Amino acid sequence: MMEFTLDEIVSATSGELRNADAVSTAHPLKIRSDSRDVIPESVFWALRGETHNGHDFVPSVAHIATCCVVERRWLRKRAEPMTTPIVAVDDSLAALGQLAAWNRQRGPVQVVGVTGSFGKTTTREMIHTVLSSRFCSHRSPRNYNNHYGVPLTLLGINALTEVAVVELGASARGEITRLCEIAAPDIGVITGIGRAHAAEFGGEQHVAAAKGELAAALPGRGVLFLWGDDPKANELAARASCRVVRVGLGEHNDLRADSVVQNGEGLEVTLEQTTLRVPMIGRHFARSVLLATAVGREFGIPLNEIADALAGFQPVKGRGTVERIGDWTVIDDSYNASPEAMQAAIDLLGSFETGGQRILITGDMLALGTLSSSSHEETGISAAAAGIDHVLSVGEFARNVIAGARDAGLDILRAQTFDSHTALTTHLAKILSPNDVLLVKGSRATQMENVVTWLKHHAQSLADSQRSSVREAVST
Repeated sequence: MMEFTLDEIVSATSGELRNADAVSTAHPLKIRSDSRDVIPESVFWALRGETHNGHDFVPSVAHIATCCVVERRWLRKRAEPMTTPIVAVDDSLAALGQLAAWNRQRGPVQVVGVTGSFGKTTTREMIHTVLSSRFCSHRSPRNYNNHYGVPLTLLGINALTEVAVVELGASARGEITRLCEIAAPDIGVITGIGRAHAAEFGGEQHVAAAKGELAAALPGRGVLFLWGDDPKANELAARASCRVVRVGLGEHNDLRADSVVQNGEGLEVTLEQTTLRVPMIGRHFARSVLLATAVGREFGIPLNEIADALAGFQPVKGRGTVERIGDWTVIDDSYNASPEAMQAAIDLLGSFETGGQRILITGDMLALGTLSSSSHEETGISAAAAGIDHVLSVGEFARNVIAGARDAGLDILRAQTFDSHTALTTHLAKILSPNDVLLVKGSRATQMENVVTWLKHHAQSLADSQRSSVREAVST
């Protein structure tokens, strides 16, 4: 993250500097929003979160940090006045956004904003990988895509940054508009519209309207890249006042793939007689490949260089990564889930060649509102239709998944619900066999990565037991 002087912070936020007579206002300081990370020559930025209020930690870090950014309303409630240096603001989160917007605007950096109901993070990472082959590219770390994460991402832009790839998430109307006011994207990428967060938005139609806020926010000189095969593509394009580029598989797209092939080595997407090879499993990742390719070409990167860059792409952990664990192949797609992404995962598992069983392990897909029951039933129906051998589901809507699978013909003993990860893994240990392929997926809050962790421990335990048996046999 960039360093900022107190003069810059006060100017950007219209804050009030107090108790700073002995402090240099021109000395660069690091920004810290986590009290555990506060060090000398840093500014502690007290933010109000869903579970913690950073102001509660100000007294414990004020003697370490050079200065603290705090809200005036918090100061008014204190029994004793602050004697250490502070910058007083009306709203600390809004002030963080103001500093981030100021930092974004002070250089010639171009910002690429990425949103959509699915595939945002993988698409963001692929765009960054492509652009990094020619430019000094910065991107959102991890899932920094909300009103906290986007400002923190933009504070990482420095004097060398030429392009920043910023993920924009939202769970309500108007959020992407506010994030765009801070990030001021020059280029927009919308991966597609689905049912994710339909509950918060009030329905799938409102999801499209919310994601379309990125299209509306782009300047006339900008460019909007869309997945052109999405049913909402025309609606999204109509909201843009800039040039629109559609990518996809249909002939109506401006950039389209001639073929998409999945093999044991990864994904191959061919266009214009060039094959782009990405070390990922799943035809649905062609969406991210094509969007990243389109953005790269907009920046003047030749197709052959884009191919070289994507060949070295490192998949994001928990987003369709494939790993050999013990005697099994595990597709770890545990980071998040939406109905569209779940369907793509099922298609992948169903097409996976193996001499063992195909096992789907699901947690709830959250924030679907009135669509929750039917969407989870669709998961079970699709799993049975894809020829998956076992469906194991945990969570509030697990019964819907299993009901769909059983109604579609999956044997009752092969479609099971569980009240906890422990109960699920206990059953899983009984049915695992060599060469099985397992796919683990669920929304972030369901913590399905715990199942992947258990598989690693179980494989290690089995290996240790086998080695112990060998040693005993040799010794006798």
